[in-house]
Amino acid sequence: MKYDLQFAKKQVDDLHRLRVERVLQGSTADFQHVFQLIALLLHLNHPALPGYVTDAPAGVAHFKLSDYQKNFLAQQFPTGFDFVRLEQESNAHQQEKTPIYGVYVMGSIASISQTAKSDLDTWVCHSPDLTPYALNKLQQKTQLLKIWAKKFNTDITLFLMDEFYFNHYRYSNTLSVENCGSAQHMLLLDEFYRSAIRLAGKPLLWLHLNVENEADYGKEVQRLQQTKQINRADWIDFGGLGAFSANEYFGASLWQLYKGIDSPYKSVLKIVLLESYSQEYPNAKLISMQFKQQLFNLKPVKEQCFDAYLAMLERVTEYLTKLKDEKRLDFIRRCFYIKVTETVRERPLAPWRAKILKNLTAQWGWSEETIKHLNRIHTWKIRSVRETHNKLIRVLMLSYRNLVNFARKHNVNASIAPQDISILTRKLYTAFEVLPGKVTLMNPQLALDLSEKNLTFIEVTEEHGVKPGWYVVNQMPSVVYPSQNRYIEYNPILIKLIAWTYFNGLLTSKTKVHISSTHVDIEKINQCITDLRVSFPVKASPPTDEELTHPCEIRSLAVMINLTKDPTPYSDINRTEIQQSDLFSLDGENESLIGSVDLLYRNKWNEIKTLHYEGDKAMLSALKVLSNKIHRGSGVPESVNVFCYNQYYQEEISELVVGLLNKCISIQLGTTQLPMSSVPRMTGKNWKLFFEEHDATLHQPQTEPVFISQVIAEQKQVKVKRNQPYKHLLNYPRQIDSFASEGFLQFFFEDNEDETFNVYILDENNRLEIYRQCDGSKEQKIREISQIYNLSGSDQNDNHYKIIKRDFNYPQFYQLKHQQKGILILPFSGSCMV
Repeated sequence: MKYDLQFAKKQVDDLHRLRVERVLQGSTADFQHVFQLIALLLHLNHPALPGYVTDAPAGVAHFKLSDYQKNFLAQQFPTGFDFVRLEQESNAHQQEKTPIYGVYVMGSIASISQTAKSDLDTWVCHSPDLTPYALNKLQQKTQLLKIWAKKFNTDITLFLMDEFYFNHYRYSNTLSVENCGSAQHMLLLDEFYRSAIRLAGKPLLWLHLNVENEADYGKEVQRLQQTKQINRADWIDFGGLGAFSANEYFGASLWQLYKGIDSPYKSVLKIVLLESYSQEYPNAKLISMQFKQQLFNLKPVKEQCFDAYLAMLERVTEYLTKLKDEKRLDFIRRCFYIKVTETVRERPLAPWRAKILKNLTAQWGWSEETIKHLNRIHTWKIRSVRETHNKLIRVLMLSYRNLVNFARKHNVNASIAPQDISILTRKLYTAFEVLPGKVTLMNPQLALDLSEKNLTFIEVTEEHGVKPGWYVVNQMPSVVYPSQNRYIEYNPILIKLIAWTYFNGLLTSKTKVHISSTHVDIEKINQCITDLRVSFPVKASPPTDEELTHPCEIRSLAVMINLTKDPTPYSDINRTEIQQSDLFSLDGENESLIGSVDLLYRNKWNEIKTLHYEGDKAMLSALKVLSNKIHRGSGVPESVNVFCYNQYYQEEISELVVGLLNKCISIQLGTTQLPMSSVPRMTGKNWKLFFEEHDATLHQPQTEPVFISQVIAEQKQVKVKRNQPYKHLLNYPRQIDSFASEGFLQFFFEDNEDETFNVYILDENNRLEIYRQCDGSKEQKIREISQIYNLSGSDQNDNHYKIIKRDFNYPQFYQLKHQQKGILILPFSGSCMV
């Protein structure tokens, strides 16, 4: 192959200059300040400059001062700065191996989608020879620079990148919204190559070599070195894209869904892009390859300034047009428009961006009303937001399922480590999975203010001819029951409806609440709302990765007694003192002081869940649920509140319920022994209330109590039957109980001294199954389990593990580590590919 490196350098340099111009056009002075000083502050490590860290590596290859940087240094050093010496040192860096090879920004910067909220994702490409001490110091410096940039209202994330490590290892150490962990490799490189802007340092070799076949890129680089056409030391090279594997689609799509929680309008475009790539497998033409071909077509850069974001839209448009999927294409165009204009109220679009957007909307045939509707997104209320939210979920899920089907078809696994897939799937599970009792939260990025001036809660009974339950309308009451086009939400349970309006921001302190009900009056509902505000902030800090690797323990709990059914006005009780047994049976009759119990809690995964019970066993049912969710090894809930809405005996009943709850929680946490309570009477019989390790149950005194944790032990395979007699209690690691999470299939590996291992399995209902002295590779077992999961469709095909498959209840894997202080449970971190 013949290469005109001089022409290539000119094209790439011109592209970088044009992109820098576009970055600065329309951006704030603060943003411009940070953008133009990043490279300088990495090149210099001086006590008088931001980001100074003692012994931090400094010096960027081929660094040259810009006029802006010279002015900045002149202000920082009023007595003078030795610019001559700096230039001499920079020239010396061209001959020697510098700590930092190059500084590049990537992502939406310089594209049509750059807004006032855009982050500066920055790759700091460093020498592979840096010691761990030097790397630690450089990492400290990047964190200080991040803090410094924040003072200028600019978010910057600096990634330390080692080209050698990147080329030879697929896993990075952490997973976060900023870091894809092990989820993708080549797809990240594809985005970097198509959007990178060099701020300082060595050029990217890949951008300058128009290799016909990407699979031959590595060999071609070796040939050019051997023939001395290039000097490898003059370049940064993260390798070619020929190693792009279908294995990455699944991990990358999960990560884009993860990103979609916080950046829905951008991520929906990226995940459909991944879907389009998968349809071209194994000959996918990545956007970066298309970009490089255009760069070498001999046209001046200004005539073809490559916009990475527009290129994504173009590729997705071609793909969906071919599928004749007009609905999805229209929604993605709307997401694109909203993303580009999300900060237009704060700062007008740069002229070149506004011109492109106007041309696009004309091509799409959009009406003025459509554009006005999208421009008014800051005024959207619940109907528009929910419509967009539901469409967003449908689009993301469809693309996701298409990618999973692709993985099944080609029998591939995701290039993602088990510990990462646990975090990803649990994050997605909390955000997207719709479950009974769970309060669906609208994506907060879809609107600024959903508050309503008036909300009316309306109870409808069966005789009205519509679905019985509770409706809420966003206006003052005008009729006694809702019509289909008036109500904004329905639920059979009042507390879930109240929680939905509260946690989604419709119900605020300024909202006027009305009610139409024969069972609940306005005073009661207002008191309930007040109690809700006292117990729960509307927003909570997002769960940490550490919290996502553990079960979703209860963080805050509210127990609401007799909100919708209050038996106290109808009781014939005529005494000043009531007993705990009266909560279940009043004066020995089949009458209880508790008619309804509502549980409302936020767990450590930030899910909001509600449960409702009515009747004589309401309190017992609530205790049973809490016994399953609070257990030995779990953390103490941060707050537990009991609220009573009885007409009579509020304080007495509240005190008794608090006593029961405290007893239940202390027993479950292991701070109190397992006693039985006083004897209540229900359905005409005397019963004993037992608090057990995993449950609360009622038993007649003459019968032997049944404990949920009781099991039968066998040597090779033990299928646990949790209703077996207590004397057959199984010896299994009780620390597993603290990791039990409903909805997930969980595997716990325990090593034996004879090089075999035990496997403890908790199914979606937390039933335990045990396999002892297993042979072979744990990594291979995980592969097999994952394959079984991927092959189990919605038709519930028969498989050994009876997996209840939803979208994100992927099997979770853990390793038991025996230590002197007990057993430690860690996310499985073997070298397997799941």
